[in-house]
Amino acid sequence: MNVNAAEFGHGSISVRNELVARARDLQPLLRKYALQAEAERRSPTEMTAALADAGLFRMLVPGRLGGYEAGLRTVLEVTEALGEADGSAAWLVGVASVASWMAGLASVEAQDDLFAGTPDARIAGGSTPAPARQVEGGLLVSGRWAYASGANTASWASMGAMVLAADGQILDMVLCIASAAEVKIEQTWQTVGMRGTGSDTIVAEDVFVPEHRIISLGSLGQGVWPPPSGEFMYRMPLVPVATLPLLGPLLGLGRAALNLVVEKAPTKGMHHTVFTRQSDSVGVQIRIAEASLKLKTARLHCYSIADEVDSAAVRGEQLDQATRAEYRAQYGHAAREILEAFNILIDVHGAGAFAESNPLQQYWRDVNVGARHAALNTTVGYEVLGKVLLGIHEPVSPVV
Repeated sequence: MNVNAAEFGHGSISVRNELVARARDLQPLLRKYALQAEAERRSPTEMTAALADAGLFRMLVPGRLGGYEAGLRTVLEVTEALGEADGSAAWLVGVASVASWMAGLASVEAQDDLFAGTPDARIAGGSTPAPARQVEGGLLVSGRWAYASGANTASWASMGAMVLAADGQILDMVLCIASAAEVKIEQTWQTVGMRGTGSDTIVAEDVFVPEHRIISLGSLGQGVWPPPSGEFMYRMPLVPVATLPLLGPLLGLGRAALNLVVEKAPTKGMHHTVFTRQSDSVGVQIRIAEASLKLKTARLHCYSIADEVDSAAVRGEQLDQATRAEYRAQYGHAAREILEAFNILIDVHGAGAFAESNPLQQYWRDVNVGARHAALNTTVGYEVLGKVLLGIHEPVSPVV
């Protein structure tokens, strides 16, 4: 399907519906390859190709280069739909979308470097800063960046760096974009959940990054960067764009778990009780309702933020500190609600949930790993908001 900015601009309902429908159409394929992705600890070629063919890696790529220039709600809906089938695949699409958006902020020239060849080009990396030396025309970067989701299939590597003065003082915190051919990938992703994301470690040694592919994270965090081009999506603030795509997969996993438990309850026994069917137990009925509402609560938090961010971007308005602090708390609160819903559903379903043949155990492992992302830390989010509400001006996190 050919795409242009005029027809499929920021927040377009038509493109959103089309992309969500494509994501749902992919669910059988994702389920088919989920176990292979787990075993190989990376996305199988067939899975990655299908996601690319559906255009799901180009949601936050400029329309002039074949992307969709989608809104944040579109990314959230797509990753939620994918998460119902496979959390790792959904995570890869979400993280790749964030990386495309961030990299595109560097400059129009950077956009051309990254996406002129194909709007499906993927970027993987990390923001943990490593030292960088200033040289003529750019920076020389060396370091290691763990948790680089999708590193094995990425065309580009994004690397957080500290620009140091001659005396060692930090001049700026930046994000550097280099060709994947210039870095090495170490297979370090040995986890119990989200295995299929292939979140390995990128290693660079004196890799040159030209100025036009360097982004100031300080300016980006404050929302004061000049958009490189006129797309609405570049008016969105950093933290919601970087965080909500992490929650979409978790919402999808929650929906998958709820559906499975509800589906099995009428035919599953309830040991050590008089009930031959779980669904006949009032206790089970109450607990399933509670889990459902917790998932809905999480979803309402996420989608309200997405809609507000999209609307503000279209109006050209920046979100104030108090609003962003509330969002920071909502991210973690939504993740906690999802985790609590999972605990209820696992309790209701029983020990059989942990059989390797039961998809519920994979959902449970994936959601417990994904929800521990630093951006979803509930305690930090609550403290950020609490200080703002009480008028306490003490730093907690730059990620607001």
